[in-house]
Amino acid sequence: MRKARIVFCGTSEFAIPALRALSYESHPLLVISQPQKPQGRKLIPQPSELARCAMELDLRVFTPGDINSEESLETVQAFAPELIVTASYGALLKNRLRSLAPLCLNLHPSLLPLLRGATPIQSALLQGFETTGLTIFQMSARMDAGPILVQETVHIATDDNYSRLHHRLANLGAEALIRLLRDPSAHPARPQDDSQATYCHKFEREHLRLDWDSPAAALRDQIRAFALEPGAWTLRSDKPLKIMASELCEGPLNGPPGSIAALVKNTGFAVNCADQTLLITQVQPAGKKIMDAWAFQLGARMKPGELIGS
Repeated sequence: MRKARIVFCGTSEFAIPALRALSYESHPLLVISQPQKPQGRKLIPQPSELARCAMELDLRVFTPGDINSEESLETVQAFAPELIVTASYGALLKNRLRSLAPLCLNLHPSLLPLLRGATPIQSALLQGFETTGLTIFQMSARMDAGPILVQETVHIATDDNYSRLHHRLANLGAEALIRLLRDPSAHPARPQDDSQATYCHKFEREHLRLDWDSPAAALRDQIRAFALEPGAWTLRSDKPLKIMASELCEGPLNGPPGSIAALVKNTGFAVNCADQTLLITQVQPAGKKIMDAWAFQLGARMKPGELIGS
């Protein structure tokens, strides 16, 4: 069976399973990713996660500063793609670029039209969703609004965090994309219902800060939404402390929000919130690796009644 010529646009780790799957299927590929960015303490320019994967697969990689520039248009046109696929690329493909292929698809980790925008995985967790999913849709001029070709639902477990859910959805996207390409006729396009659309936004550092005056369940969901990267945080002795995992406690409040309610042997420490206590089980101190909260509190000499977060 003849393989389609595909331009694949992506940047983050989310796009890697789909790229690997297309490569294994032997599709002719042109990979487009964001330019190198300074990373680490020495700010040495490094390729994106997807670009590194593409180079490992010995694929041609193009990293324009502007995906819609004349140079980009000429490069894509010369490749003569039959399909353009984007997955976590981070830039809008304008009409001139989209018109260079008969079909343009995007892999989006939500059940569109819910959670259109840049942070659907984090937002699903932050809002306490019990289900989310993966959508493959035809790109249009409006963000995440094109006709849907494939949609898969995923249950969100109580112990899911961003990293786990991201991994599952990325792999699901790769599987769904290959099924679609093998049998396009089995996936007719259907329009989205714009009246049901919701949107999510990018998060700043202050969105990651834990407010202990909030309900414990909301704080638990905030912790899940940003673990393991970039990490919801609080302050302890004026130093940032990332909270990586937590559980709701049944125990009664015994102090103001942000105070240590109890030290739970071999597990962690419980913090008073607005309505109940939250058991912290995993943390990451500044400049250190992720560790058990019990081990952290032993070294930090935490005590019941101690205030954190301010």
